[in-house]
Amino acid sequence: MLSTLKNGYPVSESIGHLINLTHRQIQPLLEERVREYGVSYGTWFFLRALWEEDGVSQAALAERVGASQPTTLAALRKLADQGLVALKDDRADKRKFRVMLTAKGRALHAELIPRVAEINGVVLRGLSRSEVNELRRMLKLIQKNANADIAESHSPTLRAKRARKPVI
Repeated sequence: MLSTLKNGYPVSESIGHLINLTHRQIQPLLEERVREYGVSYGTWFFLRALWEEDGVSQAALAERVGASQPTTLAALRKLADQGLVALKDDRADKRKFRVMLTAKGRALHAELIPRVAEINGVVLRGLSRSEVNELRRMLKLIQKNANADIAESHSPTLRAKRARKPVI
């Protein structure tokens, strides 16, 4: 790592850049597989999360997908307009609503999951099962580390420490 920094830290060595580039290369593969079913790239992740747990609140869904509340609301309205989800008032808190898959939304699971799963076969070609497992482990650790740093940077105590300059 230190030698990379001495060489000016080229973009080709940036983990963030490599992850972003990989994401941008996988995105069209996903779009191609879901588009013919009327699902957009932007709504796919919400459907995917709902297939794992239906009936969650908008806020919980936003957190699971890693999207902002406004982005989540826009995606849910689009899915509702397509008849894939229904937005139901939360009985416990009238300010919130629950997101429920419709029969049409549930039925897409059987159609789309196998098509999207094909992408893993394409992009992971040449990797052994243990390498794929190690890649998953490393990506989860990177996410955990990033989330921890975000949480720390939002801590008032840590912000105050970082803002203090040493007296020389």
